[in-house]
Amino acid sequence: MVYIVSVVFTCLALLIIPVIIITRRLSVRLSFKNILRFIKLVASQLDDEEENNEKSGTIGEEDKRRRLPKHVAIILDGNRRWAEKRGLGTSEGHQAGARRLIENAKDCFAMGINTVSLFAFSTENWARPEDEVNGLMALFEKHLRSEMAFFRSDKIKISVIGNRTKISQSLLGLITEAEEATKNYEEKHLIIAIDYSGRFDILQACKSLAEKAKNGLIQVEDIDEDVMEKELMTNCSEFPNPDLLIRTSGEQRISNFFLWQSAYTELYFPNVLWPDFGESEYLEALTCGEGTYVAGEEGTPKGLLRELMPRHVAVIMDGNRRWAERAGLLTSQGHEAGAKRLIEFAELCFKLGIETVSAFAFSTENWGRHKIEVKCLMSLFQRYLKSKIQFFQSEEIRVSVIGNLEKIPESLLGTIKETEQATKRYKKKHLILAIDYSGRSDILHACKSIVKKSQQGLIRGEDVDETLFERELLTKCTEFPSPDLLIRTSGEQRISNFLLWQLAYTELFFSPVLWPDFDKDRVIEALVSYQRRERRFGCRI
Repeated sequence: MVYIVSVVFTCLALLIIPVIIITRRLSVRLSFKNILRFIKLVASQLDDEEENNEKSGTIGEEDKRRRLPKHVAIILDGNRRWAEKRGLGTSEGHQAGARRLIENAKDCFAMGINTVSLFAFSTENWARPEDEVNGLMALFEKHLRSEMAFFRSDKIKISVIGNRTKISQSLLGLITEAEEATKNYEEKHLIIAIDYSGRFDILQACKSLAEKAKNGLIQVEDIDEDVMEKELMTNCSEFPNPDLLIRTSGEQRISNFFLWQSAYTELYFPNVLWPDFGESEYLEALTCGEGTYVAGEEGTPKGLLRELMPRHVAVIMDGNRRWAERAGLLTSQGHEAGAKRLIEFAELCFKLGIETVSAFAFSTENWGRHKIEVKCLMSLFQRYLKSKIQFFQSEEIRVSVIGNLEKIPESLLGTIKETEQATKRYKKKHLILAIDYSGRSDILHACKSIVKKSQQGLIRGEDVDETLFERELLTKCTEFPSPDLLIRTSGEQRISNFLLWQLAYTELFFSPVLWPDFDKDRVIEALVSYQRRERRFGCRI
């Protein structure tokens, strides 16, 4: 017995002592939660090592580097609030943010991360006070000039992306100089987004493709994801799509940053204001990926204000299979429970005054699942739609199905058309089901349509704007195409190629609860979180 106890204590010591050393070194608070994170990280790395050993028999530096993200994107939020808390001027907050930017870029490259993208100035930021905008432009110029020698000595490639038409000639000259001086470097890449908008990026890519098609340089049918990515501003990078997107200050939205590029990106939203986001915060981001808002948070009020209710709520229903596994049930039973929960969820949303509910029921990538599971899901969609037609009619709920319906079985296709036809006249409640849907495919579909119309002389390149583009997206079926709130269950923190264009300013809520367990209390919790937030649509004036 004494021997067993001593072995247990020895094992615990071997785990906890390294944690103490690391937390002291990186100034991370020593807590049970951080100990668990460390153990989880070590276990994950051991699993990776075993997998790599099976494939190659060795573990080298290349394997170690694969564990780190190749591309980290950051929305630098909180400079002004940081200054306000300290009784400082806004310009001093931006100064502190600029210093942090350089320090954190150095930390990332030292860790072995190849590409760092920074959202420094959004298109919407031009609406800020003139003196603040001028101060920011002067700050960019000052730091680009002062850090030029460092970029060269450390062999860091600099790229500035965005719409350069409003940028001053002096800053523009400095940007050109920095890009030219560092263009041959490959291992480290710093991308700075100034006057950037994710939607503008997609629009300029679409316009470029329309022009090429008009000149016979490309065929409409050749436009795919690879072709599109070559036209986006991130074509300057070997790794255009971030593995991890960090947004500081506790806000939970993408704010029209990388939309196309963030289709599969892990999202992380710490409460820390940008000037305080140091090395220990990076450790948190790289090892845990937990969100700010956690279901079951103590003191969450249950009251909701009807006037602050979102008009459109989108949901990524994740966790059916894990729910079934935990309950010792079949996968099909997990999907059954998930379908039942969707009807309850939509019903509750409509009762609360929400007008549109979009549900990600089946992604294009889901065709890669086992054939039996796919067949089961198609059968489930058909059965539920058919059995609920009377319910939709009695509750006056309009149903729309969006996605690429070419692979859908004929029987399900017939039921979809029947349901849409039977409910098309209803206006106050709208349930949108995304089946075989992909956000990138939606954007490509819109782009191809615009390119074709341009070829036919129906539209001019200069006519292509956000309004025109949205008329070509699959969500044109609704009065409110852009969700106010996106909920994703099961603890995953990514958008998974759902409504990419549409989520530019959407508030995001990630719950660890599996979808079949996402009951009324959880819905209210998500809505309370939404109503507490300040929606700025990219601009704080």
